[in-house]
This record gives sequence, structure tokens and C-alpha cells, in this order.
Amino acid sequence: MENIIYDKGDIILEELIILLKTADIKLDRLKIEKDKLIVTPNVNTDTTALTAIVNGYVKNAKKHLLRSLCVDSVKSKDLTAINYKTELASGIRLDAEVSLTNDGLIKETTYFYEKDSVKKAVIKITETYEYHSSDMAFNPTERGMYSQEKKWQYYFEDGTLDVAVENTKTKFKIYKTNRQILEVGHSRRSNVMARASTTMGSILVILGFFIDDEISTGKKKAYDALRSLSRKYSTDFTEYKTYGTTDLYSSIANDTEFTWLNTHVPTKAQLEASGKTAAEGAAYQGYVDALELNDMQDKSVRTYFVEKLKGNLK
Repeated sequence: MENIIYDKGDIILEELIILLKTADIKLDRLKIEKDKLIVTPNVNTDTTALTAIVNGYVKNAKKHLLRSLCVDSVKSKDLTAINYKTELASGIRLDAEVSLTNDGLIKETTYFYEKDSVKKAVIKITETYEYHSSDMAFNPTERGMYSQEKKWQYYFEDGTLDVAVENTKTKFKIYKTNRQILEVGHSRRSNVMARASTTMGSILVILGFFIDDEISTGKKKAYDALRSLSRKYSTDFTEYKTYGTTDLYSSIANDTEFTWLNTHVPTKAQLEASGKTAAEGAAYQGYVDALELNDMQDKSVRTYFVEKLKGNLK
């Protein structure tokens, strides 16, 4: 028998199959191609009931938030084919929140739409990686990248994430040349350095090593100190970012000029044991948790810095 073709809409194939089985609708084949649902009936198929179920399901199916945010001309496109950067309606903008692995690779990116101070997730992009097996004995930031898998998933208007395979886009990349491996290595080690600068600057201000005065702020003093350190060891930092092979670890470990590297980052219990009140300890831990500085605790800034550069800490 001839195929019956329906607009795919936001169909989740597994859900539709369950509905058809429940209604005892017999088919030879059911598949999705691009933006169409293609049904191959057989002699026992009740096509009137089939169409009623499909149309009813499409009408009542949960809608993806991206469709309501894009221009009208692309609303009928396959969900995964909509460009969420260039095909949004006028005045619509998505903001991204990015999380990184300890060695600076992008782990997850979530795009949000914010209206009236309410943020709604639209798209989640998850990235997973595989290193060259021969590099596994090295520190994480020194390992050469072999492959990357990138997966796009889309949120419904009610805030739930659609995990259906047919509404998920996946791309796989193999890094075949040394140039590609060096480029991704440079990018991720630059991310590691940026993260380390942020965490160290923040904790040194929180602990009062650098404080505001009439001349400058504690934050500026902290970043001036970090800048001075990076200038002193500029060659080591450049080699670290470019190749991942460097004397930077030992340079930081053995430095005697920058005394703030010796600053101990206490746990809440250690801070309170030193004489701070429970309220002060709770406030301190609140800052640490909010800024995700937990990996620094019970270590010196120096120890954290070296281990962070190696990719062993957040």
C-alpha cells in the first residue's frame, strides 16, 4: 500500500508507537524522515483511526520552546535544523551558561531565554571527549585529543528536556592532525589559566590577603599580583598553553617572590577552629560554594595552582 505522509511537528516516535499499539492500529512501517512522519499501512490498517490518532497526538504534543522563539518561516523545519543563533524572531536572544572539565574542555553549554527575570532553558549541548590512549599517563591538560562527540538536545515549553533520539542532533569529530590537536590543547589550557586566575583572585580577596583601600580595590590588587606572576614566567606560560610541556609547574612550586602563593585556604571547620564564629564560618563557606572554590580548600594557593594547571582540580 502507498505511504501516508504527515507533518512531523514535535512528535516523539516512542510515544506515538505506544498510542498506536494501544489502539491496535496495525502497520507495516513507521519512520521519520526530516520533517515528515511516513507511515506504511497494510490491508488491516484502519487509516481513519490512524489519521485521527496522529493528528490528535501532534495537536496535543508538548512543544519545544525553540519553535516558539524562531521566525515563522522556519517553524516547520525539522527541530534539529533550526539555527538557534540566526533564525530567532526579532528581539529574541539566547544567553549561554558553559561548564568546563577540570582540564579546560567544554563539557556542557545550556542556552537560556530570559523574559521578565525568568530564565527558561532552550537547548543543552553536551560534549564528550576521548584522549589518545598513549597519552593517558600524562597529566590531563597534557594529553592529546583523539575525538569529540557533541550532542544537541532541546527543552519543551514546560521545562523538561526531550531525550528522544529523533529530536537529538549528534556530531562526531576525530582530530587527525597535530595542528588540530595543538589548537584544541591551546584553547583548553587557556581556559584552565583563566579559571585559575578567577579562583585565586577571588579566594585571596575573600581571605583578606588583598583588601580595598583609598588607592585601589582588593580585586584589582589580586589581579595585578597575578599579572606580575604571569609576566615573570611568561615563557613558561606560553609553552604551557602552546604545547603542554613546560617548566611552569616547578617555577610556581619553587617561587619565593610571590608570598601570596603560600596562603592557606581553610575549610569551614579550620576557619572556626582559628577563632572565627560559626556565623563567619557559614558566610565564608557560602562564598566558597557559590564561586565553586571547594577544590581549593585545605590547600595552599600554590598547591592548588600547580594541580589546576595539570588539570586535576576544578
